[in-house]
Amino acid sequence: MEGKRRMTWEDIVQMPEKEMPELIDGRPYVRATHRLRHGYCMTRLGGALDQGYNGASSAWWILAEPDVRLTPHRIVRPDLAGWRKDRMPDLTDNWPIDLRPDWACEIASPTNSHYDRGVKSKVYREAGIPWYWLVDPQERTVEVLELVGDTWRYHGGYTDGDALALPPFDEVVLTMGELFGPLPKGWPGT
Repeated sequence: MEGKRRMTWEDIVQMPEKEMPELIDGRPYVRATHRLRHGYCMTRLGGALDQGYNGASSAWWILAEPDVRLTPHRIVRPDLAGWRKDRMPDLTDNWPIDLRPDWACEIASPTNSHYDRGVKSKVYREAGIPWYWLVDPQERTVEVLELVGDTWRYHGGYTDGDALALPPFDEVVLTMGELFGPLPKGWPGT
């Protein structure tokens, strides 16, 4: 971006709402509209985690598509993000949120998988986000990455048939197949 001014949040809020991009190093990234399976998976996973941590004494806030300012020129919108309540005791109305999440989750679609695995993975790592999940509704997988030092450590990959608590959510058992919905007609096993 040599010679060009890098964008900030102030530039984003001047744009029409339907065009609001993420910013990576001051450069706008606009993602395609979610497909149905992507939205279904995001709703199911967010709901399962939120229900698992329901109540005033729970340990987490789970939010869908929050705008998070990691730096003035890095503003991201994870599909799902979580904050430990000991770091963010109350829900804030600040927009964007200026506190990095403790967990970020991206739900891949055919048009953004490379972005989530490449650019977003790097940005989240550099921001010090301790946990990153990559969920792929097409492949029906959940990959769990943990930040160790300045490197992602692959914690595990999970799929249909698995029912377990995944870090950092040790109190919530997730049934993987339920996150992805029924298998489409014509897929192997249907």
